[in-house]
Parts: sequence; C-alpha cells; structure tokens
Amino acid sequence: MKARIPGVLLLVLTALLLGSVLAFELHHAELIYPGVWVWGTDVGGMQPEEAAAALRENLEIDTLLVTLRGPDRSWGVRPADLGVQIDTEATLALAYALGREGSWSDNLSRRLQLLIEAETLPPVAIYDEKVARLYLEALTEEVYVPPTDATLSLNGTTPVVNPSQPGRILDVEATLAALSPAATSLRPATVDLVVREIPPPIADAEPARAEAAALLNGPLTLTLAHPREGDPGPWTIPPEQLVTMLVVRPEGSELHAALNEEALRTYLAALAPSLAISPVDARYNLNPDAGQLEPISPSAEGRVLDVGASTVRIVQELAAGNRYVSLVVQPVPPRYPDTATAEELGVADLVAEGESYFIGSPAGRDHNIRLAARKFHGVVVAPGETFSFNTYLGPVTAEEGYDESFITAGEQLQMGIGGGICQVSTTAFRAAFWGGYPIVERWYHYQRVGYYELRGGGVGMDATVYSPQVDLKFLNDRPYPLLIQTEVDDKAHQLVFRFYSTDDGRRVEMEGPEVTDETDPGPPIYSLDEDMAPGTVVKWQSAVGGLTATIVREVYSADGNLISRDVFVSKYAPRRAAYHYGPGYVPPAP
Repeated sequence: MKARIPGVLLLVLTALLLGSVLAFELHHAELIYPGVWVWGTDVGGMQPEEAAAALRENLEIDTLLVTLRGPDRSWGVRPADLGVQIDTEATLALAYALGREGSWSDNLSRRLQLLIEAETLPPVAIYDEKVARLYLEALTEEVYVPPTDATLSLNGTTPVVNPSQPGRILDVEATLAALSPAATSLRPATVDLVVREIPPPIADAEPARAEAAALLNGPLTLTLAHPREGDPGPWTIPPEQLVTMLVVRPEGSELHAALNEEALRTYLAALAPSLAISPVDARYNLNPDAGQLEPISPSAEGRVLDVGASTVRIVQELAAGNRYVSLVVQPVPPRYPDTATAEELGVADLVAEGESYFIGSPAGRDHNIRLAARKFHGVVVAPGETFSFNTYLGPVTAEEGYDESFITAGEQLQMGIGGGICQVSTTAFRAAFWGGYPIVERWYHYQRVGYYELRGGGVGMDATVYSPQVDLKFLNDRPYPLLIQTEVDDKAHQLVFRFYSTDDGRRVEMEGPEVTDETDPGPPIYSLDEDMAPGTVVKWQSAVGGLTATIVREVYSADGNLISRDVFVSKYAPRRAAYHYGPGYVPPAP
C-alpha cells in the first residue's frame, strides 16, 4: 500500500505539469511569449497589434545615432534623415516566432529559457537609399572647397607666383556604400565621409614668372633700320610701361606670360603718323605737239610703318632675348612716277580750258597771280580724286613770296598778302566748268570783281578762296588721270588753265547768266587819311551795282544723254565808290 503512493503522486504531478503547460500554451496561443523585448520595449504576453502600438509609442528613431565625420567638422544624423524606418510588422513577426519556429521540445525549451532570461530583438529597419543619397548630395555644398589656380601677380615690375591649392568634393557614392551598414544597424556609429581631392586646372605659374621676368628685365628700344634726316626715334619703353602690356594666359595646366600684341599694336599705331611719309607724284610739262611728258619735279617714294609686321618682329626678338628691335617700314610708291609717259597716263587729249584776264592789275596782284598759277602747273589728279585748290596752293604768306595787294574786306578794298589769288581759282573753276567735271565746292565773291568780267568772262563765272575755310573743289569723274597745265600770256595778261586727259566725248552747254535782283551801290564813301597831302583826294574804288547771276550747266555724254544739270547762283552785294582824302579837303555833301 505504501509503495503505491509515490507512483500516484508522480502521475498527479505529471498531470499538473502537463495541464500547466497546456494552459500556458492555450493562454499564449495568439500572444508573444513572455521574455521577448524589442529594444527597450517588453512585448511579451502582448498580441502583435498591442505590441505594434507599444513599439510606435516607445521606439524613438529621431535620436542622432549616426555621426558623419568630415575633414574639418562632423554632422549628427537621425536615421529618418537617411531614409531608415522601422518595419513594425516584420519586427513583431520575429518576436512572435520566438518559441514557435522549432520542434515541440525545442520550442518548450526556448519558452522556458525566455522565462528565465529575456531576449531583446533589434527592430527590423527599412532603408531607402535614395533618401540617404539626397542627404549626402545636400551635404556636398558644405564639404566642397573649390581648387585655387596658380596665379601671377606683380610687385612693381617683379613677377610673383601665387601657388595653387587643391580643392575637395564629397564622393557621394563611396560615402553611401560606407554609410548603409551603419544606417541600417540602428546603433550609434561614426562614418567618415569619403572626400576626393580636386586638382586645380592651373597648377603651375612658374613658367609665366620666368617669362615675365625676362620681358621686364630692362627697357625695350625700338629703332629705324635706315633713318632719314629728321626722323624721330629711337623709342625706349621702360619696364614700368612694358608691365602694362603684359598678358598672362593658360596653356594646359601652366601659365605663360607674353606681351599683349593688341596693346603693342596700339602703341605702334600711335607712332605711325610720325613715321608716315606721303609719296610725291611727279609733275609734268606736256608737249602737246609731240605728246610727250617732261617731268618738271621728280617723284619720291613714301613710307609707312607696318604695324602688324613690327609687332611680330618685336615679339620674336624679345623671345630671343634681344631688346633692340628695328621697326618694319614699307615703301609706298608714287602713283605717278617721273618715268611715266603721256600714253601710260592717258593725258594726250585737251578736254577743257579756262581763261581769264588781269589787264591793269597792280604789280603786287600781277606777281601773286603768276606765283600762284605755278603751284598748279603739272599737277595730276587721279581718277575718282577730288581736287582741292587750297591743298595745292599751300600757305599764302610773305615767306612764300606773296606780295600785298587789294583784297575784298567789307565795304572797302583793303591791302592784304596774296591779293589776286582768286584770279587763279576763278580760272581753274572755269576749266572744270567747261570740262564737265562735278563741282564739289565753289564760293562766289561777296562783290563783283571787274577783272573776271573782262573780254566775255561773264558775271557769275568766278570762284573765291580763303584757306582753309573757303575752297574750290571738283571731282575727276573720268576713268583717266587729269593733267593740269597753266600758262600766263604776258602780252595779253591772260591766265589759262588747260586740262589734259582722255576725251570721253562729253559735251557742255551753258545757259545764262540770268541777271536778277539788281541793286544800286548807294552814295560814295569818303575816308580821311591823315598821311595824305593836305587838300588832296584819290579814288580808292569804283562803284559796282549788286545783282544775282544764275548760270545753268548741262553736261551730255558722247551719245547725247544728259549726265548732269547744275545750277550756279551768285548773289553779289553792291559796292559803293570810295574816296580817300587828306587833311583840309571837304567832301561833297551826301
């Protein structure tokens, strides 16, 4: 009887144990087994839905878990900033599976172990790498340091190198690869940013320093290889001026220095006018009978500074270490050399003639006319060139040999240097008029001049000049040069301008002069001259009425077509007679 009691007790205990286990299992059939924790949250004995609410309440992923360490500073980062989120469902599925994933005996052992010693599971993380990449790309601007190119500066005329410095840039992809394990572990971690060095595009300025030092090593002297008497130069450009012409340019990864060719050309262009010598055309006397030209003044070659070639030479010579450089000048040949023939120039035909008379001119006026007329003898006007009377006349001064004579100035004639030159311009105008040449500029006299109306000259056919404001100009519109020949007939006191070229058959017709608006001169003028003998009186000038003269010129081509119709209007003011008298003379009442 006593032996049976332990067996029964064993059966009771076993039944109780099995019942307890069965009751435990039944109670936790849909619950997470006790002893299961997710990080700091006890989810044991909870249904997954309850555990999910507890996890959302207790799990904090906004703490700064990851430290990103850069070259000169660090950034604390929350997992959420890197695209990390907690997968609650997957995390609780793992928690719920503890004690259920093995055999019955293994599961029972696992459950007992959980009751004795709790187990903490890490949460399951969802990682969005795109978010982490965007975060790193935003960080790029804070990490980025641009590279610094090597440069050249100048301390006066001493070149100084400023060395280059490499830059840096964040390697997003390499940093992302190092960051991903730390971000998804949800544990504190430090990740070093992967920073890549950026080399500067211009790494070396030493070549430029050496070249600049050589260029500024002393003055640059420019000379003429074959200077003429009176030529300017030499020209010395000191280093202080050369430094303003220095230009520094990159070549590959290096800086190089040279003279700025544009600045050098500007400097040379300023010298060009002082070096320019215009070529001198020959002047000719034409023998019309023989059709031959005889040079009466030789031609001469001109000169011009070749700025482009001089620039190239200076740069080349400086590169070779030479600091004395001769400028490049080019010869400019004359248009009409003294070896030209009448046939070559095409000046065999008399195409126009102008004449005027100066009978009774005072000696000074007569002298001035002859002197000025010689200025135009042998002149050649090129095709398309505008002839300027004042250009060929030159200065009208006593030093040039001109005498005093009467000139028109206000109401009374006055004595002035060069009186009578308008006789020459008037005659040249008449030749251009009858040659059918376009008149570019022509001025009529303020008052009529009797010399220009002698022997059929006609009113309105004059041209006054007063250098440099008042000029006579006409255009050589023929395709051939125009040779001007002047002649003074001493017996007739006649001045003639003859134009020789190639006759194109043009014909000139004149209408007029039509005289209108005639005005009387008014009463004479009496002026006291203290230097005259007492009681004497002399006539200083004659009275001339005023008028307007209109002349029409029509120029026809060889086939009869009208080339041009030109109207020349001259408005002459009246001029009163004038008398000069000495002391004691009583002028008549007005």
